[in-house]
Amino acid sequence: MHITITGDLGSGKSTVAKELCRILGFTYLSTGQIQRNLAQEMGMNTLEFNRFTDQNLHIDDYIDNKVKEINNVKEPHILDSRLAWHFINSSFKIYLMALDEVAATRVLKDDKRIGEPAANDVQGKIKELRERRESENQRFATNYGVKPGLFTDFDALVDTSSASINEVTQLIISLYKSYCENQNAPKIWLSPLRILPTRSTVAQDFSDNYQEIQSDFFLNPIPCILYKREFYVYANQASLIQCLDNNCPLVPVTLIYREGDGLFDIPDFIEENFVEEDLSVFSEKYHFKYIRQQV
Repeated sequence: MHITITGDLGSGKSTVAKELCRILGFTYLSTGQIQRNLAQEMGMNTLEFNRFTDQNLHIDDYIDNKVKEINNVKEPHILDSRLAWHFINSSFKIYLMALDEVAATRVLKDDKRIGEPAANDVQGKIKELRERRESENQRFATNYGVKPGLFTDFDALVDTSSASINEVTQLIISLYKSYCENQNAPKIWLSPLRILPTRSTVAQDFSDNYQEIQSDFFLNPIPCILYKREFYVYANQASLIQCLDNNCPLVPVTLIYREGDGLFDIPDFIEENFVEEDLSVFSEKYHFKYIRQQV
């Protein structure tokens, strides 16, 4: 089965895809590289090229057809592409995430990237990456009617912010094998820098499965709430603490509620259970800085 990889700009899609190809022996295809080459030929940076593509649909058609051809190829491919998950009939669909500050820092340090806009500091690059993401998302919605749901359209979501390339690829291979064998596995894996602690006492009433901390985090995802691009612990914070105690770069999460569901008063829960000062306590104890994502 093919593997399709999309995700946040600067999340390491190309690096992860190439390493997976090396390990699994699959063939690599990158639509991002096709776009960057076309932009360079036209004397544009990537943000300018995205805006140009908004009005020139033949460019998307050209790239899309390159991807669709893989449907007729038996040789397994790994596609590093924003929309391959939509075009390939059968694939293991991966979304890679990265905290804005981490992603921007990576892009600034990557001197192999061609056609990048000229921001020379992290905040400027964060702004550019958000503008590019918004431009692409608007084009995909207008031209394809596609508004990807991170928690419905993908088989795995992996946060690369604090994990090594080896840790990310080995996790993806495990998830891929579980998927191919129809075995259940947590689909959301986040950096602990992204998960905000709360003082919720829901854990006692949530489920018997969460009463006993297990050393095998693969079987014990942490229930979380998603609000304004941030994940808050809903229950079983003891498991998050155990992950931090063991320096786990990735934490399995199950999403209980998210903004817009209309099933739960999320702002009230956050106001009652989230204390900003707790971030300083956790940061000092575990020697890292929380990176807030709210825009």
